[in-house]
Amino acid sequence: MIQIYGAGVAGTYLYHLLTKEGYDVSIYDVRNDVDCRCAWAFAYKEAKELYSLIDLNVKDYVLSNPEYIYANGIPLKNKNIVILEKRRLLKDLWVKFEKKDADLYIDATGSERAYLPKIKKDRLLPTIQFVEDHEKDENIYVHVSSKGYSWAFPLGNNRWHIGAGALNEGIAFELIKKLREKYEFDEKNVFCSCRGKVRMLPPSKCKPFVFEKIVGVGEAIGCVSGAGEGNVPSLISAKILFDSLNCLEKYEDKILKELWWIEEEQKFVDAMLEGKKMQMLKILPKVVEFESKRTVEHTISTFLKIIGL
Repeated sequence: MIQIYGAGVAGTYLYHLLTKEGYDVSIYDVRNDVDCRCAWAFAYKEAKELYSLIDLNVKDYVLSNPEYIYANGIPLKNKNIVILEKRRLLKDLWVKFEKKDADLYIDATGSERAYLPKIKKDRLLPTIQFVEDHEKDENIYVHVSSKGYSWAFPLGNNRWHIGAGALNEGIAFELIKKLREKYEFDEKNVFCSCRGKVRMLPPSKCKPFVFEKIVGVGEAIGCVSGAGEGNVPSLISAKILFDSLNCLEKYEDKILKELWWIEEEQKFVDAMLEGKKMQMLKILPKVVEFESKRTVEHTISTFLKIIGL
């Protein structure tokens, strides 16, 4: 018997992988309804392939397919990032929640990490988010600084998700203000707002992944990129766990090996937050190498301009 705690991206995906293969599994979440917090953006190619394993077509959930990503005003041609209706996707994957005694418990509780041992030097950064109406071209707009970044994601039909993640809420609000000024997103027609937090630590600093009868997955074990993307890394980690059920002693090594790029991006984030520009330059080629493999057109010179080097 397997009990999953947390019905987010990683938990729901793992639940349906397991049930499809005939495992005895239940899932539980403290929420009564899916929230609409951030992380609408998915790497389409990877998400499509992974979700196809549970017979879900992500094409049915696409809200917008932006042509460009504007980072600090610099246009980058977008070939792989789509905006998905994440709330409806998760709602369609939700089933009856149950708590049962189990042989194995899965901690898929994201930033809460409610069941695994707490991380001694955890790094949970606050996020501020809004949903608003704006008549703008449906591109992704980002403002990056050494303290965090702000974003505007098109949700279709003139609706936008605007937010920021930063070292503290004061900086996050300031970054949203700069994004509004730079890209002309006036603060109006706000439909909802919320606060959240995101774990910005690589998997290597989120051990243990396996503790007695508890195994972690997704953001609970640091599967979030340096740019704050946690959707596809969470799906990947769930698939790795699924493939490792008969050899859990190898699970940590598999996560570190397959998600090596998160380690590099988080090193880059560390160097950026500490103002170590030479270290950033040393790490940058690996970050760009991975991003290019995911078909997002980054170049070293463009990236340097974005971060102000």
